[in-house]
Amino acid sequence: MGTTPNRGYPYPDLSSDTTVAADLEALATAYDTDLKTLQDGIAQRPMFRVVGGGTRQEYGAGPQIQVQYEVLEENTGGALWGVSTQMPRDSFIPFIPGVWLINATVSYSRWVAPQSIEWVRLRLFSSFEIAGVSANVMPGTADQNRTLSVTSLYAFDGTGVGNPLTVQFQANDVPTRPSYAITSRSLTATLVSRT
Repeated sequence: MGTTPNRGYPYPDLSSDTTVAADLEALATAYDTDLKTLQDGIAQRPMFRVVGGGTRQEYGAGPQIQVQYEVLEENTGGALWGVSTQMPRDSFIPFIPGVWLINATVSYSRWVAPQSIEWVRLRLFSSFEIAGVSANVMPGTADQNRTLSVTSLYAFDGTGVGNPLTVQFQANDVPTRPSYAITSRSLTATLVSRT
């Protein structure tokens, strides 16, 4: 009986007696054992995901507003610090030291007056601005539905509870025009490397 060089799976070689059932059983058992070993070595990455959209979040143009989330969809591996699991909430604290991949997405609608171009900004904050993205909103005859998304890495060294993560939405200050309405929004954080 021979074995494969990389994983050691058994197979009948030319000098072996032919016992098809026993040879297949030996291969299947070796494969199953190896697969179980590989599966046990792969742990699911800690991550959390929060979403909103059941209620609209509205405000007049101008100051930035912290985006609020209504539902904690997932908290795998204790990724969130304890009280951060209470919803609704507008800030979140990763609990496990390491490098996190953060993605925030906000969908919003806005009517823009003729002859004007306005801008909106989505910003990801901790103790400082981690990342941001901006877009211009062009004039139209009805609400303009848009989506902004920002992605960044965030490092937490574990020397205490990490700084809260917040998502802020901002529009330029034109107070005479109708307000922006944030509809669906999501924030996902996945631990990509432990420190």
